[in-house]
Amino acid sequence: MLKFDFMNKGILKNNSILITGGTGSLGKALTRELVKNNKIIIYSRNEERQYEMKKEFNNNSNIIFRIGDVRDTETLKSALRGCNIAIHAAAMKDLMMVEEQPTQGCLNNIDGSKSFILAVNETPTVKKAIGISTDKAASPSNVYGMTKYIMEKLFIEAGNNSDKIFACSRFGNMINSRGSAIVSWMNHPELEIKIHHPEMARFFFTINDAVKTVIDTISGAKSGEIYIPKMKKALILDILKIIFKKDTFEVAGIFPGEKIHEDLVGEQERFFCFDHGDYYVIKPGIINSKPPAAFSTLNAVSFTNKELNKLIFS
Repeated sequence: MLKFDFMNKGILKNNSILITGGTGSLGKALTRELVKNNKIIIYSRNEERQYEMKKEFNNNSNIIFRIGDVRDTETLKSALRGCNIAIHAAAMKDLMMVEEQPTQGCLNNIDGSKSFILAVNETPTVKKAIGISTDKAASPSNVYGMTKYIMEKLFIEAGNNSDKIFACSRFGNMINSRGSAIVSWMNHPELEIKIHHPEMARFFFTINDAVKTVIDTISGAKSGEIYIPKMKKALILDILKIIFKKDTFEVAGIFPGEKIHEDLVGEQERFFCFDHGDYYVIKPGIINSKPPAAFSTLNAVSFTNKELNKLIFS
């Protein structure tokens, strides 16, 4: 697991930080950590989730809630007033839903990102903007991944044409997030689950690891960079065996756009990728004469069975 060592960094104290899609699992976890030393603005369009989050955080006066669609640039600009850091976590994330409704996926993930970038550029106080990306953006094979790949490119372009810092955090699956299939499986052990492919593997870590990745991106990234944690992998089959306590599952076949193996650093972008300890960092336009290998679930370190049990049940 990644170690939390960021709270003494001055950049993360006495800031005003806006989080789009802030009522999601990552947004709440970021808020829980950052509100200790900063003012937080939660920007989202779901009134009920904002009400629930307000109660969850005991009406903390350092958290301000603003209703608005990320595509509504003027409302977003109003919410950003006085902020100096902005985190763009709002997105349509369900892979199958985006595959079936690509128009909505593009409206939310591409047009929404363009609106966010425009609002940031027109807010003088904002100095850093971080986009939350996904391993699906590396060598994308589905609409969701393609929209996030374009989001990354939009952030890179914005950084090239602004004195503000635009950077991205790219990572795999948060095993304990609200929308995680694993959480659903654990809550419904009576289900007859089918696997899509016996060799299907994914990158996993905890929400706390994701929080650290985002905060380290805020603290360390230069404009245009993509921070990618060196995540471990697990076979979906191994996770199912642990949760359902059986060894065999019916094979249903993969869905359109689904991969057997995921990438975090694609073959083409590895030539611009640098090893930075816990992270790979993609630096567009800067060639690495000794690039790392492409980083995928084919060559990533696997969780041990003990580690996987702890990850699932902790």
